[in-house]
Amino acid sequence: MNFIQLDPASLSIGYVCGTLLCWYLRDMLDAKESEYDTEREAEEKDRKSHDMGIYGWNHNSSDSTPNGV
Repeated sequence: MNFIQLDPASLSIGYVCGTLLCWYLRDMLDAKESEYDTEREAEEKDRKSHDMGIYGWNHNSSDSTPNGV
């Protein structure tokens, strides 16, 4: 007694729909990942430019005097 009867057309339609769904989900996840990478790169660039200061190098307050006092 067969509970499920599948014809070739149903199998091929299911295969195509499943493949397209997987492709769409992968594409969507890749887009989110690239968006996350872009945001992270922008934050790193902002942090580096903030660390550089107006002099163009890292300037610590302890380095302001020759004796470090």
